[in-house]
Amino acid sequence: MLIRRLPTSERVVALTFDACQTLKPAGYAPQIIATLRKERIPATLFLGGRWMEWHADITKNLAHDPLFEIGTHSYLHPHFPKLTEKQMRADLEKTLAVHQKLTGRKPKAFRPPYGEHNPLTVKVAESYGLTSVLWDVETGDPDPGVSATEIVREVFRQTKPGSIIIQHMNGRGWHSPEALPELIAGLRKRGYRFVYVSAMNRPV
Repeated sequence: MLIRRLPTSERVVALTFDACQTLKPAGYAPQIIATLRKERIPATLFLGGRWMEWHADITKNLAHDPLFEIGTHSYLHPHFPKLTEKQMRADLEKTLAVHQKLTGRKPKAFRPPYGEHNPLTVKVAESYGLTSVLWDVETGDPDPGVSATEIVREVFRQTKPGSIIIQHMNGRGWHSPEALPELIAGLRKRGYRFVYVSAMNRPV
């Protein structure tokens, strides 16, 4: 299964945050998690295998917080449609092993790197019990030239009932920490509740 939005007409929205890492190290934006905890906002975090290994203590901390649902985001963020089935499976199995070791659980959701997918990508993910999750609201936060004000404006412009919003928490969502408080306040003012991607029964 592949989803871009939540299957609902209710005024709910899913905040999602990617933490990916290639061979080049990536960081962590603790301000994002602090804001989510302060405001008691459930969110789905898509963590890459390499990122989890480099941030093992952070991963364990996030996994033990019931506010967060932890999804998987591949090991080294490759272009999945360019991989063979054997290569896809090797990447996912390596990632899932790291995920199990650090979180003690098996993820339910998989975000294909770059949002790139083909039927084989979705089929392989399904064979591991993973729903492929894309998004319908793009903030543009990997671009350092996109300001916090622009992020908030785009979210308000694009969001509709059931929207899935993508942001980054690996230090490359440049202005997302700054934008998040206003984004949350504005969506609440517009009557939206916040839910996990795969657990709509946990609204705020």
